[in-house]
Amino acid sequence: MKSPIRLENVWKTYHTGSNREVHAVADVTLEIVEGKATAIAGPSGAGKTTLLSIISLLTSPSRGEVFLRGTSISGTSEVFKTKMRREEIGIVFQSEYLFPHLSAIENVALPKLCTDMSISNAEEQAEEKLEKLELSHRKNFRVAELSGGEKQRVSIARALINSPRILIADEPGSSMDVDLTTNTLSQLRQLIDQEEMTVVVASHNTRVLDWADTVVDIRNGRIE
Repeated sequence: MKSPIRLENVWKTYHTGSNREVHAVADVTLEIVEGKATAIAGPSGAGKTTLLSIISLLTSPSRGEVFLRGTSISGTSEVFKTKMRREEIGIVFQSEYLFPHLSAIENVALPKLCTDMSISNAEEQAEEKLEKLELSHRKNFRVAELSGGEKQRVSIARALINSPRILIADEPGSSMDVDLTTNTLSQLRQLIDQEEMTVVVASHNTRVLDWADTVVDIRNGRIE
């Protein structure tokens, strides 16, 4: 079975104002296991978010190769990468990027409304995702009225609306209490087991790291 995402000798280098090179990701080779949860661990500034952004096809590496289901993404157009993200990947950002004036269900339904799907069908699917995350009772509340943990679950539901085969999340559970984090991780585990979804998270939360099938440690941009 091909790995859904594979990185080979990937670097991401930035240049400071003094023209000094900073390697946010340095010579990383990584193979994500299909149908499992992989956690990327490390302290703040270690390169977790940059690595996750490369895996999500949001950031192109300075050097190295990124493969999605065996196909090299390097050198492909942004249009192609956007298509791959839309079809294959759901992304949960550390900042939710929700529309505060819209309701929870409207935010979750938005990706479907970018297609030809009717509003009623889109909201029906959105409610199913919210129900899985135990948030359907808050579906008509504006995002501005929700707690931090509720906003994060809305963000997860939106990432799941297109039934992606790969879910990528930056610091899931960061806005949730212990019980809510445990429940959300349990619901994600059901998706992994029932739908063979592949999950990649970046986190320093010990509960998330204990939950993951594989933990990859990154320090100073390098995998240890």
